[in-house]
Amino acid sequence: MDQFLKALNTRHDLLDAELQAERSRPAPDGERVMALKTMQRQVRSQIEYIERQGSQSAPLMVVRLKRSGSIQPKPYV
Repeated sequence: MDQFLKALNTRHDLLDAELQAERSRPAPDGERVMALKTMQRQVRSQIEYIERQGSQSAPLMVVRLKRSGSIQPKPYV
C-alpha cells in the first residue's frame, strides 16, 4: 500500500506542476485548469482516504436486519 500511496503523491505533485505551468501561460485555458484542479482534488481525496484507513484501529460495526425485523450488530473484520 505504501507504494500505491507514493504513486498517488507523485501524481498529485505532477498535476500541481502541470497546473502551475498552465496558469503561467500568457492565455491559460480555463477548461484545462478546471480539469487539472478536478483531477488533483480526486487524487487528494484518494490519498486522504488511504491515510484514514491506515489510522483506524477499531473494528467497524455493520448492522444487518434479519427477516424478523430485529437488528443484529455484527463486527466487521
